[in-house]
Amino acid sequence: MPASCPSQPQSAGTPPTLKSRPAAFRPSPLVPPKETHPLNFSLFIVLNGVLFIRPGEIVPGLIGLPIYEWTILACLAVSLPSMLQQLRSTSLASQPIAVCVLGLLPVTILSFLSHFSIWGIRNEGWDFFKVILYFLLFISNVTSTRQLRHFLGWVLCFILVLCALALLHFYEVMEIPSLVRMRERQFYDSVGRAVELDRLCSTGIYDNPNSLSRILVVGMGISLYWLFDWRTVLPRLLGLVSAGIFGFAIMLTHSRGGFIALLVGTLVFFLTRFGWRKSLPLALLAFPLLFLLFAGRQTDIDPSEGTGQERIQLWNKGFSLFQGAPLLGIGMGKYEEEANLVAHNSFIHCYTELGFLGGTLFTGAIYLSLWSMYRLGLPKARIPDRELQRMRPYLMAIMAAYAAGMCTISISYHVPTYMLFGLSTVYLRLAGANLRLMPRLNGKLVFRLGTISAAVLVGFYVYVRLYI
Repeated sequence: MPASCPSQPQSAGTPPTLKSRPAAFRPSPLVPPKETHPLNFSLFIVLNGVLFIRPGEIVPGLIGLPIYEWTILACLAVSLPSMLQQLRSTSLASQPIAVCVLGLLPVTILSFLSHFSIWGIRNEGWDFFKVILYFLLFISNVTSTRQLRHFLGWVLCFILVLCALALLHFYEVMEIPSLVRMRERQFYDSVGRAVELDRLCSTGIYDNPNSLSRILVVGMGISLYWLFDWRTVLPRLLGLVSAGIFGFAIMLTHSRGGFIALLVGTLVFFLTRFGWRKSLPLALLAFPLLFLLFAGRQTDIDPSEGTGQERIQLWNKGFSLFQGAPLLGIGMGKYEEEANLVAHNSFIHCYTELGFLGGTLFTGAIYLSLWSMYRLGLPKARIPDRELQRMRPYLMAIMAAYAAGMCTISISYHVPTYMLFGLSTVYLRLAGANLRLMPRLNGKLVFRLGTISAAVLVGFYVYVRLYI
């Protein structure tokens, strides 16, 4: 997993010549860049370690130091040439996910300008600019299958440390001053008595159980990827141990959205890994077991009462605000000012704050990630690299689970969300470079994304009207 491991050849062998290929397999203009320098990649891994573990919130002597800013500046200094390469028009035309992500920044600025909010550009806009920088660093510094595997290994370790710190604090083995304990009295037992629940939290942006549960589901997907790697023993052991720890931690978050994300990720993994016929009996065995293991608050999913109804009320407020500024929205960070709470739905949150234009770009990045990975599983798509082929079900399950989780939490501008967009972009660039199945930016794709965006918006609106 370390970045200094020696390079090894990809495992598929040499693809057929151009003359022997059908038209559907002729190379597209997108050519994966050469593997980035080990220093660049190592600094990017350090950046992710700082992002997840937050040493400034754990070590008292580091509190208040801008460690993340220093690290991202160092990474930017060595990665600038490759970042500029990613911004070339030929590169962007072959990476529509990157276009959607990068397009969110000018939409954010236009949204503030439409409300004459220079303050918003200087504060919210600057913070989001750093998120976009992270995405650019990702697609610039992870440029080979070997580096992608190493990145997944390191992220698994970072999430494991994040989870371990949360569990140690939860069971009072160690005290972390910046980590708060969340106690909730919402759950009722079989005879109607109120039960207090201590819900697992961690540091940084994972200081609430709902956010923590989403990244734990991502960790679960990466754990399974290493668990079923039959070539080496140590990564399989790490995958087995971490999967068990993450599953237990998800239960301690008592997050309904986290449980829904886990269900969606499990189903998508079965479908992409085993196909429809084998997935049905597997789902009939796995789903009742999951409902049994997570029985309690997490399986009490009722939109007509409790926190489910509270979220729908917030979504309804979002649609009211959206009607006042449908094209460019009310401005990033304004939802909470208007509704006293965030939307608890990343899609509605984005449509409300950035309008239909920003919501379409955000939804489009998710759609393109999932749809492109699905197309790589079609019979006519033969991914040359066997490791990338093996990786596809796990990455698609992770992305589907995270997208489902975003329906009940506002994480539209969080760095881990753009880490997954970067993961999709890099994987599709490596796996689909020689296949014309990959979407390219053109008028037809823009029209399709607009249509899908409108359908998503209408779907959420109908759901709100039915259950409010």
